[in-house]
Amino acid sequence: MRGTGRLYNFAAGPATLPPEVLAKARESLGDWQGLGYSLLETPFSSDEFISLMETTRNQIKSALALPDDYLVLLLQGGASAQFSLVPLNLLPATATAGYVETGHWSTRAFEEGADTLGRAWWPAAAPASLTAFLPSTAGRCPTTCSTVI
Repeated sequence: MRGTGRLYNFAAGPATLPPEVLAKARESLGDWQGLGYSLLETPFSSDEFISLMETTRNQIKSALALPDDYLVLLLQGGASAQFSLVPLNLLPATATAGYVETGHWSTRAFEEGADTLGRAWWPAAAPASLTAFLPSTAGRCPTTCSTVI
């Protein structure tokens, strides 16, 4: 951030936070809501933590204008958690996930999909020198296959 001596973080994972957010987090580390301990030390089954989770869910639903029949799930895990969550939620029970190999992350997604589903295959691979190129898989995917890229 210009003028603060701080750098932007464009890497995967936590990004650069505004100084106000860091200050608020710093305040809460010693004593969250007057409990005498930090949010990090708060039991996940306590009334205070459950209230925080409900408030957070409600704020997300409100901000996104989600209907009442939608649930907001707050789950641990980063982007790589999606490697199994996406096929588990989108593939029919008998389908096989097809992955287009484009490099490191598609390989990781394929491995997770194969471990989780037991049904994964490589319908195509991009040349190492052209990882932005996604080759056509038309006519090569079995009828029970859904392609996940």
